[in-house]
Amino acid sequence: MSFMSLFKRKSKITLRQELWLGILVIIAVGFMSSVLISTYTAKQYFSSQLHLKNIDNANSLALMLSQLQKDPVELELLISATFDTGHYQRIELQNPLGEPLIKRVFSGKLDTTAPGWFHHFYHLQVQPGVAQVSDGWQQFGTLYLESHSQYTEQALWESAVRLFFSFFIVAIIACIASAYFLRKILRPLDDVVQQANALGDKRFIRSKVPRTYEFARLVSSMNLLSKRFSRIVKEDKKRLEEFRFKSQHDELTGLANREYFGATLEAQLQQSKEHAHGALFLFRVVNLDQISEQINRVEMVTFLRRFTQTLVAFLESNEDRFSENHIARISHTDFAVLVNDTDDIENLSSQVFKQHQALLADYSHIELSIPHSCSYIEREDSRFTLLKRVDNLLKAAVAEPTQQVQVNNNKQRNELFADADSWREAIEHALDNNDLDVLLYPVKSFSGKLLQNQVSLSLLLNGELYRSGYYLQWAKRLKLLARLDWGLVKYLVKVFEQREDLKLISVELSQETLLDDAALAAILTYLLAYPKLAEHICFDIRESLAVAELAIFKDFCMQVKSMGAKVALKRVGQGFSKIDKIHELGLEMIKIDSVYGHNISYSQDNQTFLRGLCSLAHSIGIKVIAEGVKSPEDQQTLKGIGFDGYVSQPIDDTQEDLIE
Repeated sequence: MSFMSLFKRKSKITLRQELWLGILVIIAVGFMSSVLISTYTAKQYFSSQLHLKNIDNANSLALMLSQLQKDPVELELLISATFDTGHYQRIELQNPLGEPLIKRVFSGKLDTTAPGWFHHFYHLQVQPGVAQVSDGWQQFGTLYLESHSQYTEQALWESAVRLFFSFFIVAIIACIASAYFLRKILRPLDDVVQQANALGDKRFIRSKVPRTYEFARLVSSMNLLSKRFSRIVKEDKKRLEEFRFKSQHDELTGLANREYFGATLEAQLQQSKEHAHGALFLFRVVNLDQISEQINRVEMVTFLRRFTQTLVAFLESNEDRFSENHIARISHTDFAVLVNDTDDIENLSSQVFKQHQALLADYSHIELSIPHSCSYIEREDSRFTLLKRVDNLLKAAVAEPTQQVQVNNNKQRNELFADADSWREAIEHALDNNDLDVLLYPVKSFSGKLLQNQVSLSLLLNGELYRSGYYLQWAKRLKLLARLDWGLVKYLVKVFEQREDLKLISVELSQETLLDDAALAAILTYLLAYPKLAEHICFDIRESLAVAELAIFKDFCMQVKSMGAKVALKRVGQGFSKIDKIHELGLEMIKIDSVYGHNISYSQDNQTFLRGLCSLAHSIGIKVIAEGVKSPEDQQTLKGIGFDGYVSQPIDDTQEDLIE
């Protein structure tokens, strides 16, 4: 039981404070006891010495008086001379009957610096010196001599003061030494506290084991807990990834299968409702089975894998022409490629056709061909109409062996501005003049409780308010995403206190901001001046960005957590298992890509995968949220799987002044 636990108290006391309290009590007791004992010992010494002095002086004076004639005048003169030249309280000569013959007593007052309380507690009670005075062979009288004790008391006070300051200096040195050794001994305690706080923040980290035995036992136990949990998480992620890949990919080529690609295409079409910027390519390998018939099946498999590698190389060499791409094998001979944010499919079609011709040159002895078709995605497209349009184009390409390519240049020409400079000017003008607004996507639990509002920035362009989906592609091309993030944060600071619906918000940070040290530091430093907003904000980072820049993402999580804000992963799916030591990041939630939630009621494989993902996330204290799920049936399925909530439609989705 600690010293402070003896008292009822509401406030808590730290171990460091308790140890300091104990050290100070010990030093204070040692200091006071040393002063008191030393002073008392000095008092006893002075008393004994003063008593011996009284005896010696009395004997010496008695001897002188015995040798004199017993003339009263002479006796009084000697006694008075002795009394006046020494420091005596009393000199008295009595006859054998006890009657005073001569008596001198000090009646004045000495000027001393010793306080009255010291005189009270340390007053010297010294016995007088007694000696016999003779007259020949007869006793003449008895001499009593008593030295003045106040001089000794003054010396005792001065000695006590010197002792006090000497021991006080020693006590200060002892405190300094105690502080040094206490800091050295308790230094591992800071690591223990940090590790405990990390566990509370859902970050299962490990600390260095200290040399102190008790701390070493504690840290070792906590490290063992983190190690075991880390191993469990790692095994679960590996198992989930194996199942996900097997259920969503073609076993032969490793490309996405038809079901997964269909869900991806559906999610892309939902985003294209705001503003279409994507395109779909469809490839068909004609006479593929002839490879197996004329040579062997192994050669056919080799050809398919080479064809797959050609598509991958084509996409990698044109990464600057689109933001995202998805490849799938949707049938035995058909392959599909979906690209986002592109506006030059004719050039892309020409490049991929040349690469395929180079591949077919190695199989000239077999009548192989790889015709393809491509088309832009239109805002009104459904999955059925888009696939039908591209499939019809592919049939036309197959029917004309001399051409083999069909491109539907149906790019929509409803852009607000004609060129990139006009777009840049319009976006920067909106940011500079604070022509902004936010659209809120409520993140709700299945019971209807609001978990947060997902914030999307809308800009006033040409007098109309446009959602982010309309201008985001141009902002990405013009490298204005960091400016948009900065503008959004400043706008939130401005309206935070005025709007009740912004008390729980999440803001997605772009790749430009996360990878730009200056831009990221500006946002985080700015938020430090507004701690209330920082405590209510959650930063969303895309899973693909976190996987690609894992070290930067981990540092970002540490910075954000230190200022009281939260971090969430967005569009989580295929890269979740690649995030190493995710249990150390302290994520608030993960938002599952709409690809996995689409028609989840009819996909047992996706249900199994998401159920395992929920169990893994919940084991480390992370909420799981579904994105892009509108069907009540799918929402109920996700609830049964273990999801904590979903992202619903925007609050102002019906307002007429917001242009889709």
